[in-house]
Amino acid sequence: MTKTTVLYRDEDFFSSHAVRMVWQNRRRFMTAFMLASDLLCILVSMSLPVFLWQFVRPELFPEMYQPLIPPVTVFFVSVYLMMGLYPGMGVGPVEELRRLSIGTTIGMLALMGLSFYLRNINMWSRAVLGLAWFFLLVSAPLMRKIFRRLAVRLGMWGLPVVVLGETAGVGAIYDNLRRNRLTGFWPVLCVRTSSISKFFSSTPSPEVAAIRSLVEGIEIVILVPQRSPLEAVKCVLLDKTHRFKRIIVMFDDARMGSVWFTPLHLVEHLGLEVTHQLINPAQRVIKRLLDLFLIFVSLPFLLPLWALIALAIKLDSPGPVFYTQKRVGSGGREILIWKFRSMVQNAEAVLEAYLNSDPQLREEWKHSFKLKNDPRVTRVGRLLRRTSLDELPQLWNVLRGEMSLIGPRPLLANEIPDYGPDYEIYKQVLPGLTGLWQVSGRSNLAFSERANLDVYYVQNWSIWLDIHILIHTFLAALQGRGAY
Repeated sequence: MTKTTVLYRDEDFFSSHAVRMVWQNRRRFMTAFMLASDLLCILVSMSLPVFLWQFVRPELFPEMYQPLIPPVTVFFVSVYLMMGLYPGMGVGPVEELRRLSIGTTIGMLALMGLSFYLRNINMWSRAVLGLAWFFLLVSAPLMRKIFRRLAVRLGMWGLPVVVLGETAGVGAIYDNLRRNRLTGFWPVLCVRTSSISKFFSSTPSPEVAAIRSLVEGIEIVILVPQRSPLEAVKCVLLDKTHRFKRIIVMFDDARMGSVWFTPLHLVEHLGLEVTHQLINPAQRVIKRLLDLFLIFVSLPFLLPLWALIALAIKLDSPGPVFYTQKRVGSGGREILIWKFRSMVQNAEAVLEAYLNSDPQLREEWKHSFKLKNDPRVTRVGRLLRRTSLDELPQLWNVLRGEMSLIGPRPLLANEIPDYGPDYEIYKQVLPGLTGLWQVSGRSNLAFSERANLDVYYVQNWSIWLDIHILIHTFLAALQGRGAY
């Protein structure tokens, strides 16, 4: 006998037919928001370079380009459409960045090729196209984030979905989707069943039939099977009574990402290819070259900043400018990382006395090895930590090849036992100056959550994930989220 239980139900959604129709028509609003975002970016990215380049080449009048902007805009929107970016529901931020970058580059290469072939002064200048490519590459992902958050605030983002699973983790997936509305999936019903196949049988029990009647008109179902994902999908496909247009199968392990598994077709068989990019020598070379390129490009801006920080530290409190600490690096080797000093000189004695004075503070320290009101931190040090500028000297560790710009944060030796078996995964790669935990809550996260994010990063690394983390590191540092 099939045991089926409704764990959660959105009463607002099921309250009336009119409310359900509003939710089910959200796709057009979501598409309109993303289309408006891209149109704005394309128009600005095409117009701004024309305006700027006329000061270099006065013969290139902006009026020459005005008739070309509408067809070019339509062309780029068509490219994004083919990349599956409308409405972009369910596309993760890293995958969206990858598709936008590839689509923008393909579009620009096509326009540059046409301009080169025609060699016509009335066509786009190749320098103008180069600037437009850069502007669009930067602005499109950023503007989409802004528009998507605006749509969420207006209540116009998200399509109703049913979450159906055989495991205890189905409730956690439901909760995560409700907390993260930017995914575009809004779960209105969460059902746990002992058998997905029996749930979709042709002769369901009265209890199951009553639950199935609730999902009428909902187009998306998320399945969380216990053992056989393909069997679960087959059961839904063979059932003729539902109207699901999209079937999403999820693994009951949050650390398995889209880069970890790739569909692979071998003759008549479907397989899942597992790749580990960060132990691929070629990928490591690419990551290393990206680190060096970004460091050398940013040095003219960083050197004056370092001088100002060093002066501020010396004026604020006695002691050296830099602070070194032993950490665990790749392969379990010990490395010495560098930081701007943000604490008083007798920091360890101050900490011990502070923790001994209050058991609650000691518990807070055990939770994340951080204190929100740390008595050791100086006035300048508090600002440096809030903006993560105290980490900048670790660029020296990156140049020495001991660290990477992006990766798991380097561990203290006494933190290794807290990683458990996952430590073997952690030590396969270089630790990073920044990483997933810095853009996912920073010090507000428990140590176990930080460990999970580090393992996820190693297992799902891609160049796009690094770029995504790098962009969000700047945003997190500017906002000071979770930093203390």
